[in-house]
Amino acid sequence: MKRIPKIIHQIWSGIDEPLPNGFRILGNTWKNYHPTWEYILWDNQKMNDFILEYYPQYWEIYNSFHYNVQRWDAIRYLILDKIGGVYVDFDSECLKPLDKLLENKECCFSLEPEEHQKMYHTEVYFNNALMASIPEHPFMKKVIEKTFNHSPNATNATNVLHTTGPLMLVDLYMSYEDKENIYLIPPQYTSPLTKKEGFNKIRGVFSEEIKNKLKDAYSIHYFFNGWVSQL
Repeated sequence: MKRIPKIIHQIWSGIDEPLPNGFRILGNTWKNYHPTWEYILWDNQKMNDFILEYYPQYWEIYNSFHYNVQRWDAIRYLILDKIGGVYVDFDSECLKPLDKLLENKECCFSLEPEEHQKMYHTEVYFNNALMASIPEHPFMKKVIEKTFNHSPNATNATNVLHTTGPLMLVDLYMSYEDKENIYLIPPQYTSPLTKKEGFNKIRGVFSEEIKNKLKDAYSIHYFFNGWVSQL
């Protein structure tokens, strides 16, 4: 069995604004809990250079996506396919090292809280805000094929979710025959709080329920969903 490389990837293009200080603080939590891991911050130039070097066949489609968020979705799949490691969004806080969680795993996605799953009427619902993979995992290959094999036009958030985002991933997973080789991380480990509970934690409102939900957590996803406001 191959091991997931000890690399943390985060994306901030920098084309609209510098990395906000709040996100920088959250990003540093991943560095602090993984001092021996490599950390790579991908800006727009680095992403462009990467695609042109390793995936030039996708360059035209990559640039034809209607929204930047579709590009940021697509590039994270390419990065994990080529390099492997852990991709994590900047609205996530690390609480402890991931080594034990990822042990003996080859491809991982983070399930959202049950309250979120009900909104999408699916048997399972996971996102692309935290993913981990070995290089060239067959499921990631299918994700890339799907991402770059459709009309790039999208006109709203739902289209984004279906073309490059989580609903596309879930659809692929549901039809994927080798599900046992994909680890869907239980929400108590990487998405223990709902969006509302995460907001309360940021404000310093700690209920007993929130404290209990954080007992086993490796990280917290705050679900800021800043991309939606940019559509």
